[in-house]
Order: sequence, then C-alpha cells, then structure tokens
Amino acid sequence: MRHTIFFVFFVSFVSSCKNDINLNNQKDYSNLIDINDQSYVVDTTYQKGDIRRYGIYPNQSFSNKTWNQVLLLASKGMPITFQKGIYHGNFIFSGLDNITMHFKDATLAGGIQIINNENKGSKNINLLGKLTVLDKVFIKQSQSIKFDNLSIVSDTIHNIYQKQNRGLSIYAGSKKINIDTLKIIDTGGSSDSFYKYSASALQVHGYNNNPEDLNIGYLYIKNAERTALYLTGNNHHIKKIDIDNFGFGSNSNMFGLEDAKPKSQEVFAGAWFNKCNDCTVDTLVINAQPNSKIFSAKFGLGVYSKPCIINNIQFNKHAQQMPIEDDLLTNVLVKRVLNDYY
Repeated sequence: MRHTIFFVFFVSFVSSCKNDINLNNQKDYSNLIDINDQSYVVDTTYQKGDIRRYGIYPNQSFSNKTWNQVLLLASKGMPITFQKGIYHGNFIFSGLDNITMHFKDATLAGGIQIINNENKGSKNINLLGKLTVLDKVFIKQSQSIKFDNLSIVSDTIHNIYQKQNRGLSIYAGSKKINIDTLKIIDTGGSSDSFYKYSASALQVHGYNNNPEDLNIGYLYIKNAERTALYLTGNNHHIKKIDIDNFGFGSNSNMFGLEDAKPKSQEVFAGAWFNKCNDCTVDTLVINAQPNSKIFSAKFGLGVYSKPCIINNIQFNKHAQQMPIEDDLLTNVLVKRVLNDYY
C-alpha cells in the first residue's frame, strides 16, 4: 500500500462524445395518432400516451399484469408519460426493445430492473425527464439505456419495502449507458440481508464481461453507508463526481464485488477504480466527514497502456487525512490536484 497520488504530465486527447441514443432512438411522436391503443385503454378520460389511460395512477399500487400491458403498448412505439406522484410498484424491462417513457417529476416507490430475458438483452430503453427511485436500479446484459435526470433516494415511509435505497448496480454485459444527471443519496448498508448485494452506492462490475461505455454528466453521491463508487470496465466517461460522506455502515453480511480481492469490499472507500481501462473522469471531489472510513480512494490494477485518467481531483481536509490505497500495477493517472477546501 502506498499513500500517494501520481501526477502525470502528458498531453492526452480523450473523445467524450455523447452516445447517439437520442438521435437514433427517439420516437416519432407525430405518428402517435396512427398507434391504435384501444385494446389497452382502461380510462378514456386521459389522452393517448398518458399512463393513467392504461390503468396506472400516481399514489396507487399497480399489478404486474397491468405493467406488462403497458410494456406491450410501449413496444409498439407509444411513448408513455408519467405525471408527478408516487407509483407503488417495480418497473421491470426484460428482453425489451425500443421503449420510451417520460417522467414529469415522478417517483417510483420500488425499483427498476433493465435485464435480459434468457439470451436477449434489453435495448434502446429511454427513461426521460425527472425520475426518482426509492429502492434499486439494476442493469444487466442490456445496452443503449438513457436516463435524463435520475435520483435514487431513501424514503422509508413510501418505499414499498420500508427500507433505505440500495443504489445503482450496472452489471455484466451492459453497454452504452447514458445518464445526464445521477444522484444517489442515503444508500443503506447495515448487516440486514436486504443490503447483501449493495457493496457500493454505484457499483459497475461484471467478471470477464465488464460494462462498457458508461457516460455520466454529473454524479452526486451522499451518505453512502458503504463504498460510494466502485467502477470497473472499459471506455467510461464521467464529467464530474461529487462524493459527500461514505463508509460509516456495516461490513458484515456482504457479497463480494466482481474483480475485487476476497473481502476487499469490506474495506470502504469514497471512490474505488479497479480494472477501469480507457476511462476518463474530468473532476473528482471527495468530501469526507469525521465518520467516513477507511480510504478516501482506492486505485486498483488495470492495463497501463489504457489508463483511467482523472483530470482534476479535490479532497476536503478530512479526506486528506485518510489514506489512499493504490496498487503497484494501477493504471489510474491523476493530472492535477485542486486547491484544498474545508
């Protein structure tokens, strides 16, 4: 273990062009009139595309059967709009293509799964607008996923499990994930088995099939009871990361993280980069609190010819007093340390 940050002075050009998902996968809303939704209509009071028209209402629960009917309609090209309110259930997209949903400051009391159905992954799933999730977002074996403004927060009163949130997990085989703004706040991390698979508020991992092409404009993580960020994979680009307090939860009853050494997930950190190749972070800010532990950052191993570049890094006073763990074979390269702040 070495408590040091490498300063690398070299000219690098990193292309961080946004994924073309908005251009290539947008629905042609002018054709809505041509989509026949009559077999799905429950309430004719609402206009075509309004989720209430199909039997799902804010501040009420909904059945899996009703949700699946909505997905059938959405897969025909109908963009679905969710009005403001709390929707009591889970959203599961399993092996689906070309789904577009708009959220007008809507809250989901459960979680979201964007996953494969046997050998078919989900593709071109666009969840646009402002969406808040109270449990967990899980993505696996899926690609071309778009979020505009996604917040994952804790609200034990309205959460359908009456628990804290379990963060965002992007798992094996996932590619081309685009999130403009991502906020993860108050992720749980007690010894309760409910949090067994939540070792980090944002965990991006998958042994021998690591996620690729994750693009985030702004990432904010606050009060993560375990590690705040665990990032593996290839060709990820994050413009700014703000991490505020982490590592004050329990390290018992935890499942391991892919590509990490056994039990290393039990030693918490603000940001942990491991086998992260050809990745770029423009600015990383770590704001530790007196109860934060153990490491401010972990720089794991990687392919040195494919560096994980952090252009700017900034620690507050508490974070500066914490150790940094960097592997002898790390490929994390830090270009500049910004001025200290309190």
